Amino acid sequence: MENYGQSWLDDIGKDYFSQEYWYLFTITLAYHWRQAPLSISEACDSMKTGSSKTRENRLKKLIAEHLFIKIKNQTDLRRTYLEPAAEMLLGGRKHFGNSLEQAIQFLADAQLFASNPKPLFDRILCDGGNVDKNFLLPWAEYLIDYTNDWNNTFSKRFHTEEYWYPFVYCLLGCWKGQPLTISEVCQCMRIGSNRTKEKRLSLAVSRGMLVKQKSSDDLRTTYILTSSVLEELLISHFTRTLNDFLKLTQRLLGEQGVA
Repeated sequence: MENYGQSWLDDIGKDYFSQEYWYLFTITLAYHWRQAPLSISEACDSMKTGSSKTRENRLKKLIAEHLFIKIKNQTDLRRTYLEPAAEMLLGGRKHFGNSLEQAIQFLADAQLFASNPKPLFDRILCDGGNVDKNFLLPWAEYLIDYTNDWNNTFSKRFHTEEYWYPFVYCLLGCWKGQPLTISEVCQCMRIGSNRTKEKRLSLAVSRGMLVKQKSSDDLRTTYILTSSVLEELLISHFTRTLNDFLKLTQRLLGEQGVA
């Protein structure tokens, strides 16, 4: 998932590296691949935060930048749908195709993937008209479920683009016996000013997710540890989502007839 986040950042850019834009982009593409485009109101609802005006302004910006287009319903002109523009569709197809390959390769490298992944890669890369529906749509739906699982795990208080990196990096640091310092935790966050990052860290500490601990060797250094509560939540979250991904790959193999 760390690699996926970096892939999204590389593909979409820092300006749109937020949970609200991710949901909007991904859900719009998913509905396009289902051949059931979102209405404008549904597109606004797909973003998790922001006032109605804020969400509308986000849409206007994306339409002005030719990433999305409005389409009138031919049978009911009062209804308007949102569709990805050609550039967005091409970029989305590339992003989800590449990220799915990376995820499957991770399973293969970790010996969690029982079959040879190459036939599945070949099928994803082919030019057949069913690739979007058969591969990219299920992967996009999995990622939506993944993000929803994260938000539900933390009662929608610690969004992914703000807290995924500090929570997970702190957990890995503790497991490796190399806890992160305050500055290292702030550096691992992908967006926000230094002051904003410090506020996020303070909030996580105040809510019992992270714990500050002075170094026994140098009292000027403060480490950030995961609380037992956070560790338990993260283990449960990753266990569920890893099992769901294994089920997805098994389904892709079975439904596509890949040996």
